[in-house]
Amino acid sequence: MLLEPGALTLEQLHRLRAGGEALELAPSSRKRIARAAAVVQAAAQGSAAVYGVNTGFGKLANQRISAEQLDQLQLNLIRSHCAGVGPPLPAPVLRGGPPPAIAVGTAFGRQV
Repeated sequence: MLLEPGALTLEQLHRLRAGGEALELAPSSRKRIARAAAVVQAAAQGSAAVYGVNTGFGKLANQRISAEQLDQLQLNLIRSHCAGVGPPLPAPVLRGGPPPAIAVGTAFGRQV
């Protein structure tokens, strides 16, 4: 199934949740992801403080993170969002999560 930004149908969502189907990002998605990554990379290397890119989070939002620690900051962010409590979620619930978020892409007016 080809995932196009802003073009996920309800029928495709049902197929995603059912599983057993290969997923592929549309070429336009890859271009947008590359542009977004370039924006974040430029922000990380720039002199301006950008929340969560080169600063801490929450109470540490005003704490600038050194260039040497930026990779660790991002790794810690990913790890913190991968943690959970309770029993594992069923596979159909998991399959219904991230792919639609990727496919929605610009549905909320965010274009990169």
